[in-house]
Amino acid sequence: MIRGVIIEGMSTVGKTSLFSAIKRLHSQTQNSEKTIIAISEHYSQVLHSYQGVLRSMDKDEHISLLKRHVDYLEQQYDWINSLGHSKPSKGIFFLLERFHVNHRAAFKASPEIELLEKRLSRMNAHCVLLTLTPDAVESRFIESRGEAWKSYVMGNSTTPQVCETFLDNQENLRMATKQSLIPTLEINTDEADWEVYAKQVLTDLR
Repeated sequence: MIRGVIIEGMSTVGKTSLFSAIKRLHSQTQNSEKTIIAISEHYSQVLHSYQGVLRSMDKDEHISLLKRHVDYLEQQYDWINSLGHSKPSKGIFFLLERFHVNHRAAFKASPEIELLEKRLSRMNAHCVLLTLTPDAVESRFIESRGEAWKSYVMGNSTTPQVCETFLDNQENLRMATKQSLIPTLEINTDEADWEVYAKQVLTDLR
């Protein structure tokens, strides 16, 4: 009566685009859950803008944030379960963005994140890691969001250096998914075909 998808990946790989495509496709699927709980990265990621200033949460702060979200999902599941419903349409579908893998990549593995992953697994959570190939990094990560973004990501570095750092960080996310207790599907998003990716994710979830 509950299942969900967690979308992970670097900036500009298409997490938000896939997030929207999954919500749209799920709503059009016959007999799908009528209740959707969707929590975007603005409510779950390590790095936040506080009054216009970027700040990274520390490990305990971020665990506390993720725990609140998992607590809420469990509360809703316990409620629907107590009512004795069995029709899939009465169940709960959840969609999370930048969650446990974001935490693992930022901090060392810990009993706390493993416990949260166990709780998410009991609620049938599946993870999808979105990635880019090396040839796509410059056009997507550096060039796709205008001059202000380009200036921000470039800093005083060269294009090859920025691309290399992106790929290193992407590999860190990949390694984090392998350490995670939640099954992960990796999807290359070079083609930016969000509808196809959404269908792939929902098919894998079944």
